[in-house]
This record gives sequence, structure tokens and C-alpha cells, in this order.
Amino acid sequence: MFIHRKKELEILNKSFNSANSSLDIIFGSKNIGKTALINEFSKDKSTIYFTSFEMIASHFFTNMADVISNHFHGTNTVGKPFNSFEEILEFLLEQNIDEKLLIVFDDFHTITKIDKKALDTLCRYWKKELRKKNIHILIASSLLFLESEYKESLQNIANNILKLDYLDFTAIKEFCPTLNKLDQLYVYSLLGTTPANLKYYNSKIDFTENIFNLFLSSNAYLFEYGMRVLKNEITEISTYSSILHAIAKGNKKIGDIAKNLDVKSTHLSRYLLKLTDMMLITKNVPVGEDDKKNSKYGRYEISDNTLVFWFLYIYPNLSLLQQNKLEKVSKIIQEEYIKKTVFQSYKKCIKEFIYNKKESILGYEPQTIGSWWDNSNNTIDVVAYDKKTVTFIQILWEDKDIAKIAYGKLKNTSEKFNTSLEKKYIIVTKDTFLNMK
Repeated sequence: MFIHRKKELEILNKSFNSANSSLDIIFGSKNIGKTALINEFSKDKSTIYFTSFEMIASHFFTNMADVISNHFHGTNTVGKPFNSFEEILEFLLEQNIDEKLLIVFDDFHTITKIDKKALDTLCRYWKKELRKKNIHILIASSLLFLESEYKESLQNIANNILKLDYLDFTAIKEFCPTLNKLDQLYVYSLLGTTPANLKYYNSKIDFTENIFNLFLSSNAYLFEYGMRVLKNEITEISTYSSILHAIAKGNKKIGDIAKNLDVKSTHLSRYLLKLTDMMLITKNVPVGEDDKKNSKYGRYEISDNTLVFWFLYIYPNLSLLQQNKLEKVSKIIQEEYIKKTVFQSYKKCIKEFIYNKKESILGYEPQTIGSWWDNSNNTIDVVAYDKKTVTFIQILWEDKDIAKIAYGKLKNTSEKFNTSLEKKYIIVTKDTFLNMK
């Protein structure tokens, strides 16, 4: 099912239809919809598509050569083994390309595991010869190469660099149109907006039955979800799993994560960097902080709602599930789900709504918008400002009676935010969520 990627599709088509050859890069975490976008983009184009499998280099690259040979009506076997990515590019240069050709390298980061020089080789060959061919190269990756030593080279050769974000909450209605808004929120808290996971949700049965079918049964599609995601890029996953479990439980600051794991904060830096590179977690900083990388106020969040649920309820209870003690795990989920999971997803939905409708909600186009907090646990869900006005927004699950108390608390907390701008205040309740479109 292809939805909500029209902007990206337009960018890629414009690049492909240009007179010159072009090279585009798509970054996005596992299951976010990179391949679906590629399939939609390539369906009416002459295409050579490469995907990656775990195999020795000679077999891997010889298979790639066979794909090229077959496209140009050669034989299945090109007659010699290919042992490097450079040999593949040399073979590609030998072909006569009349019609504009789309060449897709899906999961390109896997190619770099087999040939560590693959990215550098591609950059060199593009500058030297490949860009003279009648081609459009599309690279897709679940790793952010932009954080690597090749960052500058990639930026120099790429026409477009697209980073796919998770779809907004509103995409849920495309998959579950018969559910009301609150039930859609429950599904969003469970599966996010990942089409690869949402397609397995059955709106015709009870929510708790869906949890059993998707997660709790030993042969369920998502029973090993967290392990599958990590094993794509990591062989030793114990520390990474522990970090994700700690974050899922609500430990957002590096110091809190370290305390939860009983290790030093400095020990975690490289693991957090790797998880960020895999786009499994994001580091958020308070509005007004410019140096995201070095900010001492950074807080980490898991990007994928399905991963949050898995590390919160499946990972710590794997032994119970393996023993088929499903009722005990189900009880834990029932007792904690709304407080620990649904409310956080609800706040995320409201923030999306505010960011998408910011001018109509605020009455002005903000120069800056985001969440704010300090190290004394003072937090404001949304702070937005232009040159004249700053607006403070607090998001509540409760009704309007509680909102009156929250209004006074918000005003007091806003005094911690250093500003001389005119202040405005907004309290958002569940009614806002139920009525938002």
C-alpha cells in the first residue's frame, strides 16, 4: 500500500526526468517504506534493481553482474567471477545505454559490509565516468551515511538527499478507516504508522486479540521484532537491547540510562551514536538549543512505536512468553498500557497537529517551535515564538476542569523560560484530539 509520499515521489521524478544523469539518496529506518517508495517510483521506468543478501563477496558481486547482463539481454553467466563493487561499476560502464536507465541500490549499507570501499568507489566513479551515462542512480539505506567520513563526498555528488520520517498519525485512518479516533490512537501506540506492520492489524477483532496475534504468540509476526531490527546491523546486541529497554521505560537522559544499566555515561556514547545512525532513536534538545550534538540537555527517544511496545512489554517478559504464561504478560500490558504508552503517543499526535497547523493555532508563523525543558524537570510540551510573541502550550489527557489548574502551573513554569516577548498560553485537552482533523 503506497500512501503519503507524494512529495518525495515528485522530487525523484523531477530528478529522473532531467536532461542529465542524476544520483539521489533515500535514508530511512527499517520498515519505514523506502522499498514501497522505490517500487512506486520505478514502475514505469527501465530499471536495474539490486538488493542485498548475506553471501561471500564473489557470489554477491557475480550475482550483481548477472542482473546487469540479463537486463542487457546477455547470458545468465557473464563468464567470470566478480569480486568487488568496482568491478561491477566497470562492467556497467561497458554497457550501451540508450533509454534513460534507473539503477537502484536498495540496502546499500549491506554492500559496504561486503566491500568496505563501495561508497568511496561509487563517489569516485560517479565523478569520473558514471555521470556521463544516461542513468539515474538511486541509493537507499537504513544507515545515515551522512554521519560517516563520506559525508562531504555524498553531498557533492547527490542531486537529492531524502530522509523518510514516520508518517503522521492521520495515516492510521488509511489502514483502519472503521475505527474511531480513540481506537486509532491505541493502534498508533502499538504499531506507529509503519505500513509493513499496520497491514497485519485486523480491525474486525478486539484490540487485545490483535496484541496476542501480533506479539504474544510464539509464532506471531512481531514476536521477535526487536531482535530482527537490531540484527540487521549488529551482531552483538545485548548492550543495544538494554539501552532500548531503558529508554522505553522512560529513561531519556544519558545519565538516567547509564544509572538504569549501572554503567558510566561515557560507556554509552558509541552505542547511542550507532542507534542514532540506524535511525532507531533520536536525540532531542530543548527549543532554543543550537548545538544538538553537544547539548547537555539532550533526551533520547525511540522513533518506532512498535519498537517502544516491544522493548516495554515483550523484551522483559520473553521468558514468561516462552513458558506460555501469556495471561501474566497480558495483565501487565492492561495495567500499564494507557499510562506508559498511549499517553505518550497522544502527546506525539497533538504535537504533530500543532506543528502542521501552527499558523492557524498560534495566530502567527513561528520562527521556532519545539518542546522545552531544563535540568530541574521543568517541562513545557510546546514553545513557539516569532519576533514579538511566545506561546506556551501544555497537553493534557484530562478534561477542562483539570485544565484550569494546569493553566496556572504552565504560567509558573514559563517563568523559567528566559524571554522578553509577549506571552500567550494554550491548554490542550483530549477533546482537542478527538475533534482534530
